[in-house]
Amino acid sequence: MSVRLQLPPMLRPVMGGERCVTAEGNSIGEALRYLSKRHPALALHMFDERGAIRHNLVFIHEGELVRARDAAAHPIKAGDEIVLANALAGG
Repeated sequence: MSVRLQLPPMLRPVMGGERCVTAEGNSIGEALRYLSKRHPALALHMFDERGAIRHNLVFIHEGELVRARDAAAHPIKAGDEIVLANALAGG
């Protein structure tokens, strides 16, 4: 099943300037792994040394904020659009 992933500006150069890319998967985690296999340079930005989705990433799916810890199993369906963003921290 094909989904569309919108990349943040900092990752667009890794993908030749593309703003959106197409991925396959039944969860956000599967879609990220699909992209990482086809574009290994993305893997460094998306996964930590244990293979977990980096904690500084957040996703917006169907208007819902999905944190990295929940993204691996968060279900998606064909035609969905997922926005990838960096989590903001501060105080």
